[in-house]
Amino acid sequence: MISKTWRKEIARDIISLGSIVFYFLVIGRALVGPFWVFLTFLCSAALVLLLIYFLHKEFESYLARGIILAIGTSYFYGDFIFTLFAAAVYILMVVSSFFLWNSVLKIIKGIIFGLISTGAGYLIVEIFFDKPWY
Repeated sequence: MISKTWRKEIARDIISLGSIVFYFLVIGRALVGPFWVFLTFLCSAALVLLLIYFLHKEFESYLARGIILAIGTSYFYGDFIFTLFAAAVYILMVVSSFFLWNSVLKIIKGIIFGLISTGAGYLIVEIFFDKPWY
């Protein structure tokens, strides 16, 4: 049986997949490609999320960034198995957030604001580019 300290550490490690550092790591991957459409999606979704943050600070930002990354990378790679993997990891992030005693309201707001940012990023890409992501 895993001790409480280890469980909390694992939960923090899982939730860190929605950190700003990890988000910039994915942006760096898009730059190396270069995958300009994917980069535009990531940057525009991040800007929308930043605007939301200035208006409303009480949400789980790690989950918001995590869902942007999960949906964005799944769409970018276009692989069903990777999409299942990304969805499973995101579900683990949500469960970890509960485990770390984040309020249900903050978790729900994080998911909703992340989805809004993802949709806005997708729309911005559709407006500026006339080609698919891949």
